[in-house]
Amino acid sequence: MIDKGKVNNILVTRTDRLGDVMLTLPLISCLRKIFPDAKIYFMVKKYLKGLLENYEGTDEIIYEDEYESSAALKEIISKRKIDLSVNVKPEFRQAFMFYRLGIKYRIGTAYRWYSFLYNCKVYEHRKNSDRHESELNVSLIRNFFKENCDENLIRFRIENSKREELKKKLISLDTDIHKNYIIVHPGSGGSAKDLPAGKFSELLKELSNEFKEYSILLTGIQNEREPADKIISDSGSADILNLCGELSLEELMILIDECSLFISNSTGPIHIAGLLNKRIIGFYPNERPMHAGRWKPLGENVQIFSPKNPDDNMNEININEAIRSAKVFLKN
Repeated sequence: MIDKGKVNNILVTRTDRLGDVMLTLPLISCLRKIFPDAKIYFMVKKYLKGLLENYEGTDEIIYEDEYESSAALKEIISKRKIDLSVNVKPEFRQAFMFYRLGIKYRIGTAYRWYSFLYNCKVYEHRKNSDRHESELNVSLIRNFFKENCDENLIRFRIENSKREELKKKLISLDTDIHKNYIIVHPGSGGSAKDLPAGKFSELLKELSNEFKEYSILLTGIQNEREPADKIISDSGSADILNLCGELSLEELMILIDECSLFISNSTGPIHIAGLLNKRIIGFYPNERPMHAGRWKPLGENVQIFSPKNPDDNMNEININEAIRSAKVFLKN
């Protein structure tokens, strides 16, 4: 058992994709509830810089790949005098470092060859689990503490100056953050099976016809700009704005926070929308471990569409059903 009285500084690590990191935030919120006076450090990759500084649950973000060597990173962590580490995405390099640093409590999975480096082991397989990713993350600490952490209380603070900066940027791109708008995010970075581009074109056409009072914005990274242009062209809808490659992650979060509806494949930004409790329509395969049971966005207003047949053909998803859901969301 972990002696809570001996824990003053906590380090949580999750050095992989955006969605994985977003779904680790409930674990950090749980730790904040258990240790209200402790300092909590979160180690991630630097591509997330600017985004997580807006999250209220941490005291400091450490960007693993900002440091030229493992020795430099080790020194930074050593100075924080960590008492408890939680290795959410297990990695030997991190596990070994925390062992060498003599961190008193080291939480990690029991099923890796290097699991002997953890002295607080969690006996649970994740790969083919039916449990949600956020629940699996929270379960890393659930067995060590008696506090109930079922609620996913996530708070982001967004400065008004940042909103105004984005507003000016969007006005220069012919849109306005204060107008009603729908975000469509077609890409997924290969994290799951996608709704085909042709289906997104069909979706944009129907959205344009049904919701003329809303602007429609496409978001994504720079290399998704050209495919997004084709999706727009094939939809026959001339008024849709392609913002792929135009926004930082922090700007995308602000844009999502102001939207009326977010529509997406299973990908990192859908989890930003979920944690902001936005209205969401998501397209997910049924295949493990990519299914919605594991990766559905958190939030109270989420509608998921998946193929009805066992062959998991995403082209079978009926866009008219998604449009009907959009009507329900936007009329309430």
